[in-house]
Amino acid sequence: MYKFVPPTPIVIPLSGEKGFELRKEAAKYIEDSFNTTGAERGNKEQQGFGALAEVVIRKELGLIKEQKDLAFDILLPSGVKLDVKCRGGELAFKEEYLHVDGLTRVAKHNFFARQIFDKNLNTDIYLMTHLEAPSKNRLLPGTSRQKKWKLYICGWVSKKRVFKEGVYLPRGSLTEQGNSWFTYRGQEIEFYNKNLNGISQIKDLLTIDDADVKKDESRKGDLNLTSADALRISYDLAGRGFLNQKQIEFVKHKLGVSDTVSSILHPNQYYHLMEWLKELRQIDDKEFKRFEKKIKKSAYEGI
Repeated sequence: MYKFVPPTPIVIPLSGEKGFELRKEAAKYIEDSFNTTGAERGNKEQQGFGALAEVVIRKELGLIKEQKDLAFDILLPSGVKLDVKCRGGELAFKEEYLHVDGLTRVAKHNFFARQIFDKNLNTDIYLMTHLEAPSKNRLLPGTSRQKKWKLYICGWVSKKRVFKEGVYLPRGSLTEQGNSWFTYRGQEIEFYNKNLNGISQIKDLLTIDDADVKKDESRKGDLNLTSADALRISYDLAGRGFLNQKQIEFVKHKLGVSDTVSSILHPNQYYHLMEWLKELRQIDDKEFKRFEKKIKKSAYEGI
């Protein structure tokens, strides 16, 4: 029986001799089975990240690869089917990060939508991981001298709860990353790290049984949005007449946010509109000065 703990990442170094051997094992696995076909499969580098995460988890659990089902990676002793999900990048995994507007953002994970909506992909739970990899030569196995290889084990969640609570975003949807934004190239489902089931040690995964999966399927997590995005949406809904100021204040209080969230547009564009309204006498000097105190205009910095 699994005992719930809040999700705090377990960090596994994958540099040095031992880490390099694990990376070589994952590289061989990808070389033998690499497949670029299928809906939204990653490239060889991306699939390598997933293979490495699976190899690490198997080693830690003392389980060998014995099944051929592509819908999941590991069959736990209880019969629970576990799929290891891994996204990689140059940066370390952070549970939250500070934005230029002074407000923190909490970490999120992504699923390809097909993984969740396709009933034929027979998985019970997902283990969410993040691989910190070098900026160069990160096609597995990399090199033996590289030090920037770390795997972050974040926590697990049932497939049915991701289906129930995750936020589906079609191709082209905008998402925030650090201090910038980008559009999704595939159909994604966002699910936030704070809503995962944590583990104190990797062997805790061996305690998960069918009753734990059923319990998680009926569990209700928190908002699968950053507080910043929740407020941006609230501002927009207020502008459209769906929410009022009292309801926005409720959202801010509930999320513990007292300041104003930055827009995805640049402040200079806001200045342009406000100056235009001032010229047309739709706002006065007092209103414009109140705006200037909150929003800072950027000057040309030169080449």
